[in-house]
Amino acid sequence: MGNLFASPSKLTSRQQERMPSTTENAMAVSKYVAIGASDAVGVGTPKPQQDGWVPKFASFIQAQKTVNLGVSGSTLNEALRQQIPSALQNQPDVITIWLAVNDFNQQVFDTDILNKYKKDLNIMLSTLRSKLGQEVKILVGNIPDLSKVTVYTQFGIPSLLLSIKVKQWNSIIAGAVKANRCTLVDLYKHWEELAKHPEYISFDGFHPSSDGYMRLAQVFYDQYKK
Repeated sequence: MGNLFASPSKLTSRQQERMPSTTENAMAVSKYVAIGASDAVGVGTPKPQQDGWVPKFASFIQAQKTVNLGVSGSTLNEALRQQIPSALQNQPDVITIWLAVNDFNQQVFDTDILNKYKKDLNIMLSTLRSKLGQEVKILVGNIPDLSKVTVYTQFGIPSLLLSIKVKQWNSIIAGAVKANRCTLVDLYKHWEELAKHPEYISFDGFHPSSDGYMRLAQVFYDQYKK
């Protein structure tokens, strides 16, 4: 995939098919806020401010202003305290949230982390919804299929166990999203593409690459349009 801002002649036919047209983007967004962790920062690509999924998604929706609140390593509880106040202050039209994997990884040390995550996610979404109103578009990504991510397989974590745990977490995420009238972005469903596209993962074996971020932005955008 590569650079979103490359000229059409430098893009593959697959990329050109997936890139939004100007007619799709007729309604520009005044302000977009991204809540997240290292993925929102763009870790995994040499040019995060250009090739991260947040700036790419912002380009797709023609956001006049983008406020990226992502902090590398952030958990949901930390974002609830550190990112949500700023999100509310900015009064955005569109919000994206992808905050689950760092919390998921903590269950090795905290067996009650899922219950805490469920509580915090409902607090986060209900706060955003009640303070910003029903017109704000809130898109929430779930956990992708981590059994296809190199760093997990290298540690010898059984794929079946990973799948069971991820589905358990995704069920909690889906419930919170529905209860708070937000929009679920099903990354688990789309992550099956990873088997055919290993280039979607960066050199660290964990974060998305520039290609992976492009695809991630497209998946969020596809759900945004619905």
